[in-house]
Order: sequence, then C-alpha cells, then structure tokens
Amino acid sequence: MAEYAEYRQNNLDNILNFNYGIELFPGSSQNPVIKKNTREVALIKLKRLLRSNGFAFLAENNKEAFILMFLYARKMNENNALDLIRNYYQFRKEHDLWFRRLEPFDPKIQMAIQDGFPSVLSNLDRRSRRVLFMVCSQWNTERYCLLTIYRALLVSLEHLIKDVNTQYNGFVFIVDWTNFTARQTMNISPRLLHVMLQGLQDCFPAKIKAVHFINQPWYIDGLMSVVKPFLKEKTKNKIILHGLNLNTLHKHFPRDILPSELGGEQPPYDSRIWLKSLLGSSLGVDL
Repeated sequence: MAEYAEYRQNNLDNILNFNYGIELFPGSSQNPVIKKNTREVALIKLKRLLRSNGFAFLAENNKEAFILMFLYARKMNENNALDLIRNYYQFRKEHDLWFRRLEPFDPKIQMAIQDGFPSVLSNLDRRSRRVLFMVCSQWNTERYCLLTIYRALLVSLEHLIKDVNTQYNGFVFIVDWTNFTARQTMNISPRLLHVMLQGLQDCFPAKIKAVHFINQPWYIDGLMSVVKPFLKEKTKNKIILHGLNLNTLHKHFPRDILPSELGGEQPPYDSRIWLKSLLGSSLGVDL
C-alpha cells in the first residue's frame, strides 16, 4: 500500500511538473501579461518616436489620420509602425517614377481599372474585410504593362485604406488565372514582380489577410516558385491555392457576396462603378 501511495505521488508530481506550454500554478516570478496599446497611447508613443527619428512633420495633429494607418497595419505597435513608415518613404524614394501622377485620372491607370485591375466588390466578407479580385486573362498587354496594373492597385488601396474599418479588418484578394496564356506570362518580369510584392508586404500600410488563387496554370506555379523565396514565411502562408475547385473558394467567400464570374449569386462585375467612385472621390463629388 505504501508503494502504491508513493507511485501515485510521484506520478502526480510528474504531471504537475511537465511543461505543457503553460504554468498550471504560476509563481510570483511569472512575467506580467503585456497588454496591447490603446489607440490613444500608441499615437502618443509613435509621435514621440517620429520626433526623435527625423519624421517630426508627421507628429503634427493634422497628420494623425495618416499615421494611424500605419499603427493599424502593425496592430498598434509603435516601433513596428515606425519601421513601416521608414519603409514607406524609402520605397517611394527608390521608385519615384512609379508614384508620379498616381491618380485615377491617369489614362493608363483608367485602362487597367476598366479591365478590372483591380475589381473591388461592394460587399464585405463575413469578417468585414474588403474583397478585391482580378481576372488575369483580361490583361491587354498591348495597351498597358504590369507596372500600370500595380499603380492602379495602389490607387485603389490608397482610396480604400482611408476607411478606419478597412484599416482594422484588412483586405483579401482573389486572383483568377482562368484562360491566362503563357504568352501573357512572358510580360511578367519575376524581378519586377518581386519588388512590387515587397512594396506591398513591407512598405504599405495595409493588412493583406489572404490571397486566393483559382485556376492557376502550371506556368504560374513556376513563376511563383521563383518569387516565393523572397517572401516572408507569414506572407507565403497567406497564399491559398484552389486550382479548379471553386467549392473550396466558397468556403472562404460566401456565394451571396461574389459576382457570377466567381460562381457567386451577384450580377457580373461592372468595373465602371469602381472607376466612377475613384474619380468622384478625387474630385470631392459623387459621380
């Protein structure tokens, strides 16, 4: 009986002392839980950092809406937001030509948006995120280049990111490769694509929560295999491949928010609506 009691005590000691990733009975030496900054506290801390790191012009009260975009993109962490601001300005300095006349009145940008680069759904997904999609076969490579598509995307994102709910909840993308040809692929420079993705990943104040590929051909898989090594692991994990199976796409996006071309219940997407919204916003009127 004494041996059994000793066995039970030793077994209990082993269970209590085994590390399951948490302490069942934390002692007084346990580190306190670190609470996230509130928006107000994060703003104060970020302004202090901006003043001491060469960005004093962003610490003025009339810039709060702008720097809040960076705080939301980095979950109210003032140090990470400062790094993002540095990257934002450095990227624009290094690629100055890309950002000249970055507005919906640019004729080439209008061409890309009219072809659905990007297409912006009017409905949010179930997590209140903005949904953007692109049907890649609609790219007219004779009228505009990959850089124009990138500029059209930036114009759209900069417009959408003004909304605080979008800053908080982020974006999701659907990229439809149906009927995208190998000839069109020849107009994609892996090096240029890498720089563009780096700009979105590290230099733009937006939460891109997921990118869904559908109907991607083998040569797109080959292109992504070249680009992926340059992406952060977190970014790689956000790329979801559906192939020909729209049913798996509809597990992420309910059909009642999707246009018919994505197997949804909404009417076909009309790119003119988004273009009019961008033009009207720039003019300060509703078109």
